[in-house]
Amino acid sequence: MFKRNAMGNTRAKLLAGAVLMTLGLTAAGAAMSTNVGGGGATLPAGGYVGWNFTTSGAVSPVFSSNVSGKPGSSVDSTSLMGNWASTSSPANSVSYCQTGSGGGKKIFDHSDGTATWGGAGQACTGSASATTGFGADTSVVDPHFVGSDAPMSQNEFNWFGNGTNLGNKATQYGQPSQFPAIVGSVAIAFNNPDVASLDLADAGLCRIFSGQVSNWNQLTASDFNTAPSLPLPSRTLVLAYRGDGSGTTFSLANHLSTVCTSLPSGKFFQADQSFATVTAQFTLPAGSVAGQGNPGVVSAISSTPGAIGYAESANFKHTTVSSTTHVAKVNGKDPYADLPDALTFTTVAVDKVINGWNAAGGSVIPGTPKVDALTGASTAGCMVMADPSTYAKGVGTSYPILAVSNLIFNQKGNGSDLAAVRDLMTYTYNATRRAGATLVGNRTATGGGTGYAFVTAPAAAAKINTCITI
Repeated sequence: MFKRNAMGNTRAKLLAGAVLMTLGLTAAGAAMSTNVGGGGATLPAGGYVGWNFTTSGAVSPVFSSNVSGKPGSSVDSTSLMGNWASTSSPANSVSYCQTGSGGGKKIFDHSDGTATWGGAGQACTGSASATTGFGADTSVVDPHFVGSDAPMSQNEFNWFGNGTNLGNKATQYGQPSQFPAIVGSVAIAFNNPDVASLDLADAGLCRIFSGQVSNWNQLTASDFNTAPSLPLPSRTLVLAYRGDGSGTTFSLANHLSTVCTSLPSGKFFQADQSFATVTAQFTLPAGSVAGQGNPGVVSAISSTPGAIGYAESANFKHTTVSSTTHVAKVNGKDPYADLPDALTFTTVAVDKVINGWNAAGGSVIPGTPKVDALTGASTAGCMVMADPSTYAKGVGTSYPILAVSNLIFNQKGNGSDLAAVRDLMTYTYNATRRAGATLVGNRTATGGGTGYAFVTAPAAAAKINTCITI
C-alpha cells in the first residue's frame, strides 16, 4: 500500500468546483515576464502544477498564489509548469484551472455550440462546463492554452472558427495547434477485504467491464495474469465508473475495445468519453455506481466493499482511501513502477481527429477509435495527436492502459506573449530542462513512480515554432 496524503479528502471537495492554481515567480526587475494562463484536463493537473490543491486545507475551492486578486495556494515550483516558470528567462508566471477536458475545450473555443461565451479573464467557476474563462490574469491572450486528455474532435475544431456559433476565434487566433504533452496511467482499483493484491489479465477486465461478473467468486484462473487463491469468497461485485464525460474513460475504452475481441454474441466496447456509451451493448451488474470525476470514483470504491473500477493513477495516489482499497496490476504490469520517465512516439497523427468508433464489418477492430482526416484547417500540420492505436496496449513494455494528454494553443494572436507560450511547449519536450520537475517518474517523496510520463515526439516538437506564430 503506498503512502496516502492525509489531506486527500480535500480532493473530493474540489470535484464540485473547478480548481485554479497560479504560480507567480516574477524576478526583481523582470518587467518582460509573462502570465501564461490556461486550464482544462484534471488527469495531468498534479504533474502540471503539483499537489498543493490537496494539501492547503483552505476552505475555498479556488486556489492560486500572488497573481493580483487570486487567493489560495501556489503551484509547486518543482511541478512541470512550475519548474518551467521558475527557470525560464525571464521568470514567468503560469496558471492552470481544472475544469475537465470537455469543459476546458469549450472555454478555449468560446463556445460549445449553444452556450454564450462570458469573456476572457474571468474567475474559474464552479461549473466544469461554464464558458467563463480560466480565471488567469486579465492580460492573458484569451486564454493561452487548454489541456485535454481527448484530442479535439472535428466539432470542437469547428467551434473555434464558426462565426455563427458564438466562437469565431479564427479571425484573431487562426486555428488550434495541438501537441501531445504527457502520458498518465489509468489504474484499476478495487476494494475487497478478502484479497489484498490482484494481477488481472485482459480477459478478466473484459469480463468485468462487460457485466459478465456479478460476484467475485465467479472469477477464474483465466481472468488473472497470476491468479490468487481461488475461488475467492462470495461477495457482490460492484462496478464503479465515471458518470461524467472523461478522457480517462476514453483511454480505458481504447484499451478494452482493442483487446476484448471475443465477447459474447459479437458485442464490443465502443470508444467514447461516456462510460454509458462505451458499455451500451452490455448490462452492468446490479448496484453499479457512477462517480463524478476521479475523486468520485475513488470515493465510491473506497466506501464500497466489493467495488472495482478505474481511476487516474497519479490522482488516486494522492487520495485517502480505506485500508482494503488497492491498485491492481494488469498483465503483470504496475501503473506506477511500469511507467517510465518518458514514452516515445516515433510517429504521430497529423491533422487527424477522433470521429466516434469503427463499425462492425470493416477491416479494423469494431469499437476502436475511428481516426479521420481533419477538415477546415487554415494551416496544415498543426493538429498533432498520438494515434490511440499506438498506445492501446501500452508503449513498448509499459503498463497497458494509458491516457495521452494534449496541450492546445492558439496558432496566432499571441503578440508579446509569443516567446513565453512557445517556450512552455518547447520545455515540455526538452528532457534536459524538465529534469527538475516532479512529473518525472521515481522522483516522489516516497521514491515510487508518479503515474505520469513525458511524451517524446520529435515530429511534434519540430512543429512548435511554425504552429504557434505571431
